Amino acid sequence: MAKRKDGLTRAEFLKAAAYGVGGSAVARDKGSGNRDQASRPETPASDEMNAQEAEKPELSVTIDDLKGFAKVAGLTFTDAQLAKVQDGIDDSLAGYAALTKDAANYELFPPSPFRVFGAENLKSSKVKVQILKRSLKRPESDEDLAFLTVAELGHLLQTRQVTSVQLTELALSRLRRYGPELVCVAALTEDLALNTARLADREIDQGRIRGPLHGIPCGVKDLFATRGYPTQWGTEAFRGQVIDHDSAVVERLDRAGAVLCAKLSLGALAMDDNWYGGRTKNPWKPTQGSSGSSAGSAASVAAGLLPFAVGTETSGSIVSPSHRCRVTGLRPTFGSISRFGAMALCWTLDKVGVLAHTAEDAALVFQALVGYDERDVSTLKRPFEYRVLNDLRGVRIGVVGKPLANAQDALKDLGAKLTAVKPPEMNPGLWLILSVESAAMFDQILRNGRLDLVKENGWPDFWRAARFIPAVEYAQAERVRTLLMRDFERAFGKSDCVLLANHGGDLIYPMNVAGWPQVLVPMGADSSGEEVSVSLMARPFEEGRILGVADLLQQRIPVYRDRPDLSKL
Repeated sequence: MAKRKDGLTRAEFLKAAAYGVGGSAVARDKGSGNRDQASRPETPASDEMNAQEAEKPELSVTIDDLKGFAKVAGLTFTDAQLAKVQDGIDDSLAGYAALTKDAANYELFPPSPFRVFGAENLKSSKVKVQILKRSLKRPESDEDLAFLTVAELGHLLQTRQVTSVQLTELALSRLRRYGPELVCVAALTEDLALNTARLADREIDQGRIRGPLHGIPCGVKDLFATRGYPTQWGTEAFRGQVIDHDSAVVERLDRAGAVLCAKLSLGALAMDDNWYGGRTKNPWKPTQGSSGSSAGSAASVAAGLLPFAVGTETSGSIVSPSHRCRVTGLRPTFGSISRFGAMALCWTLDKVGVLAHTAEDAALVFQALVGYDERDVSTLKRPFEYRVLNDLRGVRIGVVGKPLANAQDALKDLGAKLTAVKPPEMNPGLWLILSVESAAMFDQILRNGRLDLVKENGWPDFWRAARFIPAVEYAQAERVRTLLMRDFERAFGKSDCVLLANHGGDLIYPMNVAGWPQVLVPMGADSSGEEVSVSLMARPFEEGRILGVADLLQQRIPVYRDRPDLSKL
């Protein structure tokens, strides 16, 4: 039989995955070969128990099995060494089964949260956003109205030039018309939307304005639980699932007075842009997918179906579709927004963020969502301050690679000092974090066979492979993560923010592992018609800084005003 590069035969590799190494500390007694009774709970002796012991079957984990698994970890043990732990490992199988049973809850998180550097120094939870005052008249056409920013629509609502019901009916109409063409709508929330809009109009008429999102239509990625509507996570494996409570994101949008109009498509279980409804399209190039996994969130904003949408990112799921669909995407610092009621993919990497037309809009939405939630142990009491900048004098911007020249020129003209910086190299073993945590979250469907229903992307093979990752190596990856976070601080800490080409490319996963925030700024298309963008990254909790720089850049280069030709759908 052919050998793999690590010395394992395919049979050994597959056989090893059937068992875990570790678990019980039970060992053979050196003198008699009996199991260490001190490691077991005390139970009364009886003839019945002795009979059960006598009838106990032979060990199901063989020495050869253990050798095979040891090779996966790059280890070699002698037969004598393995014999001393063999029966203890065999005993552990029941414990593994018990863990599997008790962990069969998709809202169950470990009690020890991941913390980014700087979290321990937070002294304030003050949230303050200041934007430009506007003088704006309602556009004559609904098409023009549909592409206005959140800030502009807020002005029209509060000056009563338009009502929330009118905006909501326009959004629902466009979602019904273009949603099927773009394959971006998982479910309309029409009754909820219209009731919320009517309430918003009454409150605004009475001068009871909740904030800048009051009366504004929006959508959420269909992994946020929404009472009374399906939450199906983009795959046939969870088709028809209804979660009977609201996620924290839906709660906070409602508190802000935003009008939820739709659950939007996501790539199956938060990968790519394929879901049970098909492939979500890029409004700019309908023959091309929107990228993902916040696929419907990006496509719906780009096409003017909704002014903003909420998405999530584990490794590129906000910034990648934002780049493809030419919208502004904000992935905030890890722990900024509660994930309660959201599908978990990777509990130390998942982040909730915003997709909108402008950086200013992203700041307005982030303001409504940011903050501590006792139901999500990773969330923080943290500040957020955003204000309009007049220039960038004194701002130090590190530059990675070769971002667009016109973006660099604009930043220099605004007074920023640009200096080339070199990003740190990531240990390739850090990919284990995503592999292990996502496999753990969806272990139940691997075991019960429902994983076979996930045909939309490559998760099944990914999670089967993850079963061969030793637990010690996952723990080592979390330890080495600390080194990457230190390397990020050394490489980028002297810059006020860092400029990246497009969505950051190879830096996307390291940025997520380190927990650093990023905003993607669309810059239109190049001479060949390919979408182009730049990103701004900053140290944890400095979203206000990168959003302010992004806002100035968008004032200089306002490509967010461009619209896709929806007649090509």
